[in-house]
Amino acid sequence: MLLTGYLIALPICTLIAFSLLLPLLTASFSASIGTSHHSTSIPWIDNASECEHTGRNWRDRKCWDNQHDPMF
Repeated sequence: MLLTGYLIALPICTLIAFSLLLPLLTASFSASIGTSHHSTSIPWIDNASECEHTGRNWRDRKCWDNQHDPMF
């Protein structure tokens, strides 16, 4: 009788635990993959006026994009 109760309760508790933890795991995974941005230089823009016109920063004679997505 005790074993039957345990075998019924174990899958139910496991499903509840997974349903509570799954949103936390998917949120941290998507945050680390989809929303991280890194600065990178744009090689085809070679002057300050064109760089700043596109909303980027001109620094060290290069055009820098601060919102570059590494998945691009």
